[in-house]
Amino acid sequence: MPETFYCDFEPASREALPVPYLSAPSAAPIALRPGRQLLVDDALIEFSSCVRRWHQAQPYAGNPVLQPETPHELGNGECPVAAPFNDGVWYDPQDGLYKLFYHAGWFHGTALATSHDGIHWQRPDFGIVGHSNLLLPIRDSYERDGALVWLDQHANTPDERWKMFIYNRHRQGAGAELLASPDGIHWHYRCPSGPCGDNSSFFYDPFQQRWIFSIRVGFPGTGRARAYLARENFFAPPWHEARMAKGAVGDDLTPIAWARSDQHDRCEEATQFQPQLYDLNATPYESVMLGLFAIFHGPENNHCEILGCPKRIDLHPAFSRDGFHWSRCDNRQPLLACSRQRGSWDRGYLHAAGGGCLVYKDKIRFYYGAWSGQSTLGPGQKGHSSRGAFAMYAGAATGFAELRRDGFASMHTDSEALIHTRCLAPGARPYLFINAAAEALRVEVLDENNRVVPGYAIADALPFRGDSCAAPIRWHEHQTMPALPHCKLRITIDSGDIYSFWFSEHPDGRSGGYLAAGSPDYGSDRDC
Repeated sequence: MPETFYCDFEPASREALPVPYLSAPSAAPIALRPGRQLLVDDALIEFSSCVRRWHQAQPYAGNPVLQPETPHELGNGECPVAAPFNDGVWYDPQDGLYKLFYHAGWFHGTALATSHDGIHWQRPDFGIVGHSNLLLPIRDSYERDGALVWLDQHANTPDERWKMFIYNRHRQGAGAELLASPDGIHWHYRCPSGPCGDNSSFFYDPFQQRWIFSIRVGFPGTGRARAYLARENFFAPPWHEARMAKGAVGDDLTPIAWARSDQHDRCEEATQFQPQLYDLNATPYESVMLGLFAIFHGPENNHCEILGCPKRIDLHPAFSRDGFHWSRCDNRQPLLACSRQRGSWDRGYLHAAGGGCLVYKDKIRFYYGAWSGQSTLGPGQKGHSSRGAFAMYAGAATGFAELRRDGFASMHTDSEALIHTRCLAPGARPYLFINAAAEALRVEVLDENNRVVPGYAIADALPFRGDSCAAPIRWHEHQTMPALPHCKLRITIDSGDIYSFWFSEHPDGRSGGYLAAGSPDYGSDRDC
């Protein structure tokens, strides 16, 4: 991967952004990171007669799982809110609890709810703001906007185990602050962030070992977009203004143009609005960075205020193998779409929770906030509790959706088909596993010169049949891979889907990959 990244696009263009490791792949063997190898792009595939099929997360039938109930959340009925506005949902192995950080009342408080199962939530009394579950004192003339919370299980000091970015509006203007906490409950101000727009956020990239700030900017011709800044120290001094032109990433004080929507993000007939990138959250999942692009489909604020409806925002998956460039599905099928239906809890304005997703058994759970527009305010009527209290920001609740583990995309076939990988360097991980649902699947092992390894030919392969998120691959005479520094896999599928493959150090299939916002099935942030 490159040591420095280059922003090689004109901000006003709507051309799809290049992904160098896909458009000009190296001929050298690919050193595989620990973790499941997702088949969401062709980075590992030299040839395939399968087609890539994208899959959508399925909302939980009992949604919403958290909705406004307390006086802080209800806001006199004008703009009731109990939902992540980024914020975050994490599984904390230290005390075995799911932790939901959320926006309590529009532009009001930051609260924490806890759960043993991720479905039924409690609001503990923390005694910080009266008898409530609010975490931060309510400051006079301050209104909180977007925030994001991160569980840093490898923090340098226990006092920084939890990190927060919060954007506030106040009499002097607006800006973001960085806070730290040992327990996610008691927070301490550390420093300002640097210039940014509302709905800016951050995430940790463990592959680069950098904190990445996803900074809201506006590009001529494409509207809302993102600038990028990477730094080793989350609490480093404030950064400078974001640069709007293309250029190389220099130090950790100058954000540069990074990501935006493109011509593949389709206009909707109902709004005829050119889509924009409203938000970009990310998280380490297995061997890649998983991005959740919030694509805004309109209408703009002034029209939403008049109509009394929330903005239309869907969540789209994106994937990065270098931490900077993103690949997305060509047909732009969203991972999760708002309903757009009047009266529904998830009518619009979807916001992915910080941390992205959690692993639960053989599923991935995506928690998100959604807005209904249900309010005591009429269309175009402004409320009294906040400068932005129109019905468009009313009726926010929390839900989740589930997807098969690794199930963002599969290589699919209805008949016999083939996948031939590039030359791989699996490291000292002798066990091969797949995530697949197939009538029959076999794996042949080749050396780097495309010669079949004796004992690992297709005739030697024991077929996998059925549906499994972690199936071992075996051969008649071998339970493990051949001891080669480099190899290629030739996978034949007789009708079905394959989602991922990986090499493991362990016969039980532990991948060593990252688990995004955690999992109740593991004691750390990795599948170890």
